[in-house]
Amino acid sequence: MQKAVFSVFLILFSLSFPGGCISQIPESNVVKVVKTEDGFELLLNKKPFYIKGVGVGEGFGRSRENYLKLAKTMGANTVRTWGTDQGTKRYLDEAHRQGLYVDAGVWFNYVDAKKTVSYVGDNDYLRKKEKETLDYVRRFKDHPGVLLWNLGNEVMIFTPDPKEKIAFCEFLEKMIQKVHAIDPNHPVVYTSANVAEIPYLKSYVPSLDIVGMNMYGSVIAADSRWQGLGFEIPYLITEFGPLGSWDLPKDRHGKVTEQSDYVKASQYKNHWNLIKERKGKNIGGFAFHLGETTQESLTYWNLNDHEYKKESFVMMQKLFTGIDDLNHAPKIQSFTGIPEKVKAGASFKAELRANDPEEDELSYDFKVSTTEEGVLAYFVNEEVPVKVEVRGQQATLSTPSKPGIYRVYGFARDGKSNSSVTSRTFKVE
Repeated sequence: MQKAVFSVFLILFSLSFPGGCISQIPESNVVKVVKTEDGFELLLNKKPFYIKGVGVGEGFGRSRENYLKLAKTMGANTVRTWGTDQGTKRYLDEAHRQGLYVDAGVWFNYVDAKKTVSYVGDNDYLRKKEKETLDYVRRFKDHPGVLLWNLGNEVMIFTPDPKEKIAFCEFLEKMIQKVHAIDPNHPVVYTSANVAEIPYLKSYVPSLDIVGMNMYGSVIAADSRWQGLGFEIPYLITEFGPLGSWDLPKDRHGKVTEQSDYVKASQYKNHWNLIKERKGKNIGGFAFHLGETTQESLTYWNLNDHEYKKESFVMMQKLFTGIDDLNHAPKIQSFTGIPEKVKAGASFKAELRANDPEEDELSYDFKVSTTEEGVLAYFVNEEVPVKVEVRGQQATLSTPSKPGIYRVYGFARDGKSNSSVTSRTFKVE
C-alpha cells in the first residue's frame, strides 16, 4: 500500500514540472551532418533541423534585458555565441528554457601584423587555448542546449603570412579531432571571414564538419566559391546583416554613415531569402546581432534597441515565423540641427521627425556616444553622459567637455515595443 501511494506521489510530482521529474535536465542531443540526395542536412535527434538563427553574444543586457527571450520572440530556433565567456551555464540554461539551441563559440585570437599571437610551433597561448577548449567541451557536451561547437571566428583574415594561416589550420585540425574524441555527438564549425579563409580550410582541415562564413556581401558569391572548392561538407552562414561599415561612405568627420533601419531590414530580408533558396548546400544562417554590441556605434549592428524591436527585428520575425500581421517600427524622415563643430560646454538643438505606419503615438529620445570604429570587441563605444532636455520631437543637448568626435542619436518609439534610430557625428573643439 505504501509503495502504491509513493508511486502515485511520484507521478503527480513529475506532472507538476514541465519535462519530467526531479532532475529536469533531459539527456544531451545527438546532432549529425548527413549527405542526402539534395545535398546536406543537419539531423537533431534523428529529425531534420534547419537553423533559423540569430547571434546573441550576451544573453542578458546591462539593464537585465533577456535577449534569449527576445530571440525566441523573433522566431529563432538557434543562437550563436563567440566565446566561452559568453556561453556560460546561465546562458545555456536560459537558452534551453526558451526552447533555443546554441552554436557554442570558443574564441581563438586572430593573428595580426604585430604577431602578438602566433600559431607556429608550441607556445603558452596554444596550450592555454587547447585546455580552455577541451575543458569547455567536457563541461557542456551533455547540456541539452548545445547544438554545435564553433571553434574560432575570422582568425586568419588579418595576417598575410601563409605560414601562420597553415599553422592555425593545423592547430584547428588537432583541436577538432580532440573535440570529436570527447564529444562525437555535436559537429564542429569554423567561421571564415566571407570566403577568404575557406581555401585553407579545404586543404588543411579535413575533420571540419561545417564551413562557417560571415557574410555581409553576396550569398551567391559565397555559395559559388564553396561549390568551386568541392567541399564535401555543408556551409553555414554564421553572420549576415546590413552592409558592413567598410562598404559605406564616410561622413564629414571620416566616420561611417549609418543606413536607415528600413534599408537595413531589406538587406536582412534579401540575405535570408538567398540563404533559404540554397537549403541543402547550407544548413541555415544567423542574423547579426541581437543585444548590445557597440562596434561602429551604439546601434549599428543591433536588431534591437535594448528591449525595443527595430524594423530589422520585425523583418526577421516575419521571415522566421511567417506572421504577416506585425506592428512595424516608426519611419524616420529627418534628423536636423546637428552642428559640424561646436565648442566644449556649449549646447545645440536637434530635431527628429518621424511617422508611424500604424499611426501609433510616438515618443522621442536622444543620446551621445564615442565614435570608435574597426575594433573587434563586444563593447567598443560607450554612451557619453550629457544633459538632454526633450520637448516632443526636439531636444537641447549639452556637449561633452572633452574635445573629439562624437555621435548623437535620435530614437523614435511607438509604445508598441518598436523603435527606430538615426545618428550623426559632430566635433567638439
